[in-house]
Amino acid sequence: MTTRADATAFGPGGVCYSPAPMARNGASFLSSAPGQILVFLLVVGILWTGGALYLVYTVSHPVREKNQLEPADLLLRAEDVAFRTSDGVVLSGWLVKGAPRAPVIILCHDLGGSRSTLLSSAVSLNRAGYPLLVFDFRGHGASTGSGATLGMKETSDILAAIEFLKTRTDIDSSRVGLWGIGMGAYAGARAALDDSSIVALALDSLYPDVATQLDRLGRTGVPPALRFLMPALAMVYKPLFSLRASGASLAGSLVPLADRNVLLIAAADPPDRFREQKALYEAIPEGPQGGKNFLELKASVVTGLYAEDKKAYDGAIVRFFSTHLPRSGGAKPPAGNPIQVLERYGQGRPIARR
Repeated sequence: MTTRADATAFGPGGVCYSPAPMARNGASFLSSAPGQILVFLLVVGILWTGGALYLVYTVSHPVREKNQLEPADLLLRAEDVAFRTSDGVVLSGWLVKGAPRAPVIILCHDLGGSRSTLLSSAVSLNRAGYPLLVFDFRGHGASTGSGATLGMKETSDILAAIEFLKTRTDIDSSRVGLWGIGMGAYAGARAALDDSSIVALALDSLYPDVATQLDRLGRTGVPPALRFLMPALAMVYKPLFSLRASGASLAGSLVPLADRNVLLIAAADPPDRFREQKALYEAIPEGPQGGKNFLELKASVVTGLYAEDKKAYDGAIVRFFSTHLPRSGGAKPPAGNPIQVLERYGQGRPIARR
């Protein structure tokens, strides 16, 4: 006799089947309201992290400058050189010939630039008799390496350049000048804190810390309509960027520069950058051996200089180094018109006021 249980186990003709199981807990979790919220948060998190990664990559991996102006194009006598950093990156540069045994000036380009972008200004310094080292930072121009750190690891590039210069007998490597722009200025200031042979620094568009510059560059890469997302993105991209390198704010670290000669160059516009650089200038203490200068211009190399403005800019750079890094080893008064400075401490009254 077939029981009720047997009837549920066998179909007609004795074929065994199993009835479709009932979901014990009703609908699946992902189709429930909490599940849909979780999926939404996961998607937002992935897009958020992906956007932050994209910003970090685009900022730290600028397109390499392909416009390779050569020193010979500007009638500069130069030697192709290469040197290695402490972490194994090979940097390419030019050593522009100057007066024998004269102090050398290192030229440091901005993020996304190259040694070629500095050659036009190098002419004026070279005519004053200075030998020059113009090189590509890591991840730029003809140098090896991938990506930039906005001046943190680039500091070791400058220190490697100084070690290279110490191997040369045709220059005075005990007194080094440095002219840096943007990232080159930031890395140059950090390098001067580590190496006292850098005795004179011209720093154009110096920024106080990498986080500030990362925010500024990040905003330029985001459409205006989406810039309200920047604070949220910053919560991700700042830690991600700090994994590559770390660096403290310059404002609290500039005390050792009190015995150096420093020229900070700032464009009056935009005002926020001008205020940053003025604050950095004020953070450098007075020193009995050094002097600090602040040059305010309508524009800088970063914001754009043309024609007569560029000529005046180059002239100010030459006068600064001629005064504070003289070829003879002793100070001498600047040639031509005085450097336009807002204030100057450490060596008497201001040279000039605007």
